[in-house]
Amino acid sequence: MQTTYQEIPDEQYRTYFQNQDRIQARLVVRVLMWSLLPLSFIDLLFHEFSVTSVVLLSMRGFVLACSWWFLQQLKVLGTAPVIDKYLLRWVVLVMLMQLVSNACTPRDYFGHYLIDIWGCLMTFIVVPLPLKMLRLPVVSFVIVSLLLMVFKHALYYGYSLGVAMMLPASAVTGHAIASYVHRYRRKLLSAEQELERQASIDPVTGVANWREFMRIAEAELQRHARLTKPMSMLVLDVADFKKINDEYGPETADIILVEVTRRIKRVMRSYDNLARYGSDEFCVLLPEAAANDAEKIAGRTRTTVVSMPVTVSGKEIKIDATIGVATMREGDNVSALLHRAGDARGKGKVSTFMVA
Repeated sequence: MQTTYQEIPDEQYRTYFQNQDRIQARLVVRVLMWSLLPLSFIDLLFHEFSVTSVVLLSMRGFVLACSWWFLQQLKVLGTAPVIDKYLLRWVVLVMLMQLVSNACTPRDYFGHYLIDIWGCLMTFIVVPLPLKMLRLPVVSFVIVSLLLMVFKHALYYGYSLGVAMMLPASAVTGHAIASYVHRYRRKLLSAEQELERQASIDPVTGVANWREFMRIAEAELQRHARLTKPMSMLVLDVADFKKINDEYGPETADIILVEVTRRIKRVMRSYDNLARYGSDEFCVLLPEAAANDAEKIAGRTRTTVVSMPVTVSGKEIKIDATIGVATMREGDNVSALLHRAGDARGKGKVSTFMVA
């Protein structure tokens, strides 16, 4: 059975792999810097100590200096878009240097094209840039390289034709491999996020579970305490839930829980946090809600939950609920709030369910 993954936005994808891509970019720049030494030696072999060799060595020195500067900048550059901008410029500079070097080689020399074939393949694979940013410079490099071949003279026509075919083929192959790698990383990220989501939600109702609720509540409590703003907590208990589960089965009980969740959400404000805290308990965190506001929300919540029976398999099951409310005090923690809300709930009205 094929698994369907949630689509990951580009910005989120780039941000998640930002540190990994930064390390990859530094490695690529270092490799290029070391490769400039043998390439400079090849230039000297062809041109000896001439004006052409001096120009080429000066250009390679400039590329080396830019690479070293970029390597230092990678330590401090912030977001992925900024890194992408500098990395793309560096790639274009390296390709321009290679094109100039190719144009200066003898007409019967094709060795640099072997480097170009390898370079086109690896640029897509190892350079940590989005493919849409790499396509234009790589395709332009291939086209210009093929145009330069018009002025070359190979000993065999088949050799020239083979090089001309391998150059675009290497670019297409590199793009295909890189595309697969990007898809795999997106699926990996999506699967990881799905696992995190499943670990933080209740599988029956789809709201946060107690572990996620405690994390959110602790963060909100610290924030409200720092800003000296009120915060309240609501605890709702579905009356006689165990009896419903025993008499009608777990499937019916789950339907009851789902419907209770829907009704609570109707009353909640957009920034309130709902969680299933126990088998038949729900907690609602009420940010910036003083005691009076929390009491009003609790009243509306209970009225909405018990207003209509739940129809299951042709039977109408009337449900009831008790609600407790607690408002944050100085020095409170989440456990203290839950404890006070639970005590207040115990003083509420409890009634049994009825089947119509």
